Amino acid sequence: MAFENLPDHSRLWIYGFEQQLSDEQYALVKARLERFKDEWMYHGSAVTGDYDIVENRFVIVATDEAISGCSIDSSVAVFKELKQNQGLDALNQDLIFYRDKENIIAKDRTEFQELVNSGRINENTRVFNLMINQLVSIKNGLFETEFKNSWHSKVFKLPQEVIS
Repeated sequence: MAFENLPDHSRLWIYGFEQQLSDEQYALVKARLERFKDEWMYHGSAVTGDYDIVENRFVIVATDEAISGCSIDSSVAVFKELKQNQGLDALNQDLIFYRDKENIIAKDRTEFQELVNSGRINENTRVFNLMINQLVSIKNGLFETEFKNSWHSKVFKLPQEVIS
């Protein structure tokens, strides 16, 4: 089933690459994901699902089936393989992604907090939520949203203005 035809309740997993994929890297990732999609199994049956590569930076894997365990682990294995064989790491959960003008930037949590403290990240900065787990969340605009409306604002506190 094509990604855009999956129902709103479909489960998803989002993987983010630290750097934007080059055309060659994109082709490698796409080819590997196509193979994964064709081989994706759950208890001996093919899984109905698909993937999308967003802005040459994020891979969203989705299915409308209730899968668990090894079937989920098999998608992680794809990204472990891409890291080991191609040096393409989409498994670094320490990265925070945000939009700086038109570019997507990835920083580790410490660097991101420093940007928040310095005011370079503010309540209107667009951030990416890689923790959403249903397709409806993407359709509702929760994948890329303003800092003030995201989980980021609860973890990375903006500096309080000094009242004089």
